[in-house]
Amino acid sequence: MQLWHTLNLAELFHSLGSSEAGLSSEQASHRLSQYGYNELPQKKLAFWKKLLEPFKSIFIMLLLAAAAISFISGKQLDGTIIAVIIAINMAIYYSQQQATNRVIKSLKKHSEQIVQVLRDGQIVNISSRLLVPGDVIILGEGQKIPADARLIHQDNLFMDEAALTGESLPVKKAVSILSAPKQLYERDNMVFSGTYVLSGAGRAMVTTTGSHTEFGAIAKLAIRPEPKSPVQQKIDAIVSKLIKVLAILAVAVFGLSLARGIELNEALRFVLSFSVSAIPEDLPIAMTIVLVLGMRRMAKYNALVRSTDAIENLGLITVVAVDKTGTLTKNRLEIAAAWTPSQDINLSQVSYHALGDENVLEPFDKAIKRFAQKDFSAPTSLIKKYPFNQQQRASGALWNNGGKKTMYLKGAPEHLLNLCRLSGTDTDGAENQLRSLVAKGFRVIALASAEVDSTPENLDNLQSLPWKLQGLLAFADELRPESQPAIAAAQAAGVSVKMITGDHFDTAFHIGRLLNISPHKEQVVQGSELPATEEELVPYVKQKTVFARILPNQKFNILSALKRSEITAMTGDGVNDVPALVNANVGIAMAGGSDIAKDAGDIILLDNNFASIVRAISEGRIIYDNIRKMLFYLLATTLGEVLTIIGALAAGLPLPVTAIMILWINLVTDTALVIPLGLEPPEADHMNRPPRHPRAPILDRLILTRIVLVGIAMSASILGVFAFLIQAGYSSEYAQTIAFAMLVFAQWVNAFNARSERQSLIRRLFYPNYKLLVGLALAATAQALAMFSPLKNIFGVQSVELGHLLSGLAITGVSVYLTAEVHKFVKRSTD
Repeated sequence: MQLWHTLNLAELFHSLGSSEAGLSSEQASHRLSQYGYNELPQKKLAFWKKLLEPFKSIFIMLLLAAAAISFISGKQLDGTIIAVIIAINMAIYYSQQQATNRVIKSLKKHSEQIVQVLRDGQIVNISSRLLVPGDVIILGEGQKIPADARLIHQDNLFMDEAALTGESLPVKKAVSILSAPKQLYERDNMVFSGTYVLSGAGRAMVTTTGSHTEFGAIAKLAIRPEPKSPVQQKIDAIVSKLIKVLAILAVAVFGLSLARGIELNEALRFVLSFSVSAIPEDLPIAMTIVLVLGMRRMAKYNALVRSTDAIENLGLITVVAVDKTGTLTKNRLEIAAAWTPSQDINLSQVSYHALGDENVLEPFDKAIKRFAQKDFSAPTSLIKKYPFNQQQRASGALWNNGGKKTMYLKGAPEHLLNLCRLSGTDTDGAENQLRSLVAKGFRVIALASAEVDSTPENLDNLQSLPWKLQGLLAFADELRPESQPAIAAAQAAGVSVKMITGDHFDTAFHIGRLLNISPHKEQVVQGSELPATEEELVPYVKQKTVFARILPNQKFNILSALKRSEITAMTGDGVNDVPALVNANVGIAMAGGSDIAKDAGDIILLDNNFASIVRAISEGRIIYDNIRKMLFYLLATTLGEVLTIIGALAAGLPLPVTAIMILWINLVTDTALVIPLGLEPPEADHMNRPPRHPRAPILDRLILTRIVLVGIAMSASILGVFAFLIQAGYSSEYAQTIAFAMLVFAQWVNAFNARSERQSLIRRLFYPNYKLLVGLALAATAQALAMFSPLKNIFGVQSVELGHLLSGLAITGVSVYLTAEVHKFVKRSTD
C-alpha cells in the first residue's frame, strides 16, 4: 500500500505519472479503462437464489413435507390448505426482502457528483465517477471530496472529517510531508472521499478511487455476511428439537397403530394427523405480522425500522454503543465557557470585534458569531480584516473606535499569552484558567487587543504592540438536551451505554462524565492504547465505557468483541460509523446523518433523538415477551393435541379428532388468537427488569414447565371425557365431536392464560387486549359454523346433547385454567 502522505510533490507526480497541470484526455481515458469507474462495485444475487431464499426456512420445509404427505395420502383438502399457508408466507417474505435488500445495495453505491478537474491544462466539469488517479481536482467551500487525494496547493483550507474519523472539530490542512506511519486523522496533507471542505480553497491530486479509497475500505467491512438474529437462532433451535421429538413420536404412533391391528393406510392416516398437529403452522405468519405491525408502531415514535431482525433483537439488547458526534451532540460548536481577567471587559463585544465581520463560514467563527454582541451605541467601523496567520497562530481585525485604532486578535492561547504584557500573578491566573478549561475537554482560543497608530499590513510583526489579554473562549460540541435523560432511562432498564468517538481523550471524558457514562477517568481508553486483535479487546470492552480517538476499523473490532457476550446496538451518523452499524446486532442511524449510514442502519431515528432508542428498546422488549407468549400458546396447544392422540392410541381408544379437525384448529382457530397475543399490551415491569441474558433460551424452564403441565391437563381432561362417552356406548363420531369442541375451548382458555407469565388471568383482565377479544369472537363464530352449520358434514361433526357439550367444555376449561394459575402462584411465591 502506497503511503501517499510521505511523498514530496516531485515523488508524488512521478508515482502517479502526472503534474500540476493534471492529465490529458487521452491519459484519463486510458486510466479509466485500467482502474475502472470511481464507484463501489455492485454484487448482484442470482434470481434463482432470491427465489429459493425462503425455502431455507425450517418452517417452510416442514410445511412442504406436510403438504406432500397430505397429497400422497389423498387428503387433497388438507394439502391445499397447507399450500395456501406456504404461498401467503412466501409472499410476505418477498415483500419484506425488497425493503431489507436496500441496505446492502446502498452500501455499494457512491453518490455521483459534478467536480472541477484539470484536463489538458483546462478546468472542466466532469462526473465524479470519471475521476482517475493522477487527476487534479479543484477544491472549494462546501464541496464533498469525491476521491482520496494529496494536496498540492491550499489556501487556508479547513475540512470536516467527522463523517470519516468522528473528529467533530475542523481539521486544518497543509501541503506538507509527513513521516510514516500516521493515523488517518493525522494526515493533514490528504483529503478523503466523503469528507467536506468547510472553508478555504485548494487543489489536490487524486491518489485512489472507488473501492481503494478509505470510504471503499469501510464499505468492504460493511458487507461481511451477517448471521441470523439471536431470536431466530433460538426459535430454529426449538424447531430442530421439535423435529427430532416428532420423528421419534411419529414412529411410535405408527408402531402403536399397527400393533392394534389397524390397516397400513389407516395407520398412515394416524401418522399424518399426528404430524400435522405437531407442526406449529401459524408461527411463521404470526411472527411476521406481529413484527410488521411493530415496525408500524415504532414509525409513530420516529423510529423507521428497516429489518424485522432488528425488532427481534431490540428486546434483547444489553449494550448500546453510542457515537458521540451528531448522536449525543448536535455536531455544532458552541461557546461552552468564557473567562475574562477583569469584570470590566465585555467579552461579547470583544468577540464581535475580533471576528471582523459577520460573513463567516468556519465553525469556530460561526460559534463566536452566535456568542458575540455588537455595541451599536459606540461609533466603530471596520478598517481591515486579517486572515489566519500560521506563524502567529491567530487572525484579527482592525477597528476605528471613536478616532482611535484598535486591533483585536483571536488565536492560540499559548501564543497570545506570550504576546500580552502580564504580571506574574496575572499570567498564573490565565494559565490556570486555561488548564482548567482544557481539562474539561474544551477547545480554547484567547482574545487580545492593542491600540495602534498605523494600519499594519499583516500580522507578521506583533511583538512590539502593547497587547492586553481580553479573555478566553472555550468551545464544545453542544450536547442534545434529551441525551442525558435518555441514557439514564437506558441504564435504569439494565442496558449498558458505551460511548465511541473520534474526539480527544479529555473531550470524550468530559462528555462521558456529563452524561454519567464515565464518572471516572479510568473508564476512558484511547484508540492508540487498544490491542489490535479481537480476542485481546474483550477485557477492554467489558471494563471501559468511553473509547476516544477511535478509527473506523477499531469501531468495527470493538463491536465484534462486544458481540461475543452481548447483544449490541450501535448508533451513528457518519461514514466512519458504517462498519460498526452493520456489525452490530442492531444498527441505529440518525436521519440527519450521511446517506450511507442511514442505508446501513437497521433502524433510522427520524428525529435524531437518542431518547427514541429507549422507546425502541421498550417496543422490542414488548415484542420479545409477546413472542414468548405466542410460543407458549402454540406449543402447549401442540403438546395437548399430540398427547391426546398418543394417549388414545396407547389406551386402545379411537382417534379423538380427525386430521381435518386438527387442521381446522391449527390453521383457523389458532390463527385468530395467536396474532392478537403477539399484540398484547406491555406488562408494567417490562422496563424495570434487566435484559435477558444473550445466551438464555427463549423458552426457559418456567415456560417449558408450564407448557408440559398445560398440555397434560388439556389431554387428560379431553381423553377422560372421550373415554367416558365411548364407555357409555356413544359412537366414536359423537365422542369425537365433543373432543373437537373441548380441544378448541381449551385453547381459547389457554390464550388468556398466555397473556402474562406471572399475573393471574383475572388480574390481567383489567388490562384488556381488545384485539384478542375480536380474535376470540372470530374464532367462536368460525367454530360455531363448523359445529352447527352445513359445514359440519365436512368435519364429520354430529349433533350432540347440550349437557354433554357444556360439561365437557367446563371440565377442560377449568383444568387448563387452574393448572396455569397454580403454576403462576407458585412462581410468584418463590420469587
